Amino acid sequence: MKRIILVIFILLFAGYVRCQQDPEATKILDIVAEKTKSYKSIQADYELVIDDRKEDIQSDSKGQITIKKNKYKLESTGSIVYYDGKTMWTYTEDNQEVVITEPDTLDENFLSNPAKIFYFYNRDFKYRYVGEITIDDVKMHEIHLFPINLDQPYSRIRLYIDAERDILSFIQIVGKDGIDYNIALSNYVTDKDFDDSIFVFDNSKYRKAEIIDLRY
Repeated sequence: MKRIILVIFILLFAGYVRCQQDPEATKILDIVAEKTKSYKSIQADYELVIDDRKEDIQSDSKGQITIKKNKYKLESTGSIVYYDGKTMWTYTEDNQEVVITEPDTLDENFLSNPAKIFYFYNRDFKYRYVGEITIDDVKMHEIHLFPINLDQPYSRIRLYIDAERDILSFIQIVGKDGIDYNIALSNYVTDKDFDDSIFVFDNSKYRKAEIIDLRY
């Protein structure tokens, strides 16, 4: 479930989707993509609300994500995910476990393989510019993306882009299973000099954790 959060960076940082139709949306997405690609690093706080429409249940969590090129660190309550561009470490506090994997670079589904998000820029979408709306006194561009590959587990992605700052502020992933993922981004910090070591799990800090290595 935590990996779903990483889909917010499809249009954030290392690239952008190759879209079809609607020149107004193309213009906006290109501006956002070029601006975010120019940053050497990005850090942002997020709030994730999961809305189960079938069961009429909501759950929420908060955290922070730090990205440097194809590396990232995802922190949330009770867990931390480290990714150094090849190896992923998922630490769970409750279980005192560290699961080590190497995401399949051939897996085209970015929801199951977050590593793809940062360099698989040319994923195909149809899209539509809905218009400009105001959320909490901030003008936003609303753009809807529709996957050309109908086997994807979601039917559409709604993007809300700050019209003044040209940054992604809110995203909604509408699931075919009746579960929607709503992610709000805030407190952006860009071009901070992060050492590569923060994207690697440090065993010395978690000596009690059981290491489960699934790479072999």
